[in-house]
Amino acid sequence: MVTELSLNTVCGHTTKVVATKEGKKTHVHIKTTCEKLRKWGTQFDMEMKDLMGGPDTTLAQKMAEAPLTPTCLVPAAVMNACWLENGMISKNLARDMGKMEIIFDKLE
Repeated sequence: MVTELSLNTVCGHTTKVVATKEGKKTHVHIKTTCEKLRKWGTQFDMEMKDLMGGPDTTLAQKMAEAPLTPTCLVPAAVMNACWLENGMISKNLARDMGKMEIIFDKLE
């Protein structure tokens, strides 16, 4: 199985996160127009312990080595893709929703 998520963010970059379950690991491939993300890493594996979050995870190590802005949605997209790929979020529910949004309701 494969899970793909696309991001169009306020920074103007486009990013696609692809997660593929391969045995006990989930392989993540990121296709992006963002140079910071390319330095952060575009191909890596996530183990089940990484999907629970915390300071000793693959994403935490990546953030320590090559920090992204606090507003970057890619780490959350990686987690969502991995959770979907591992059955921790229902693919049917995600398919029915179609998208998640941040809506800028009021900007004065």
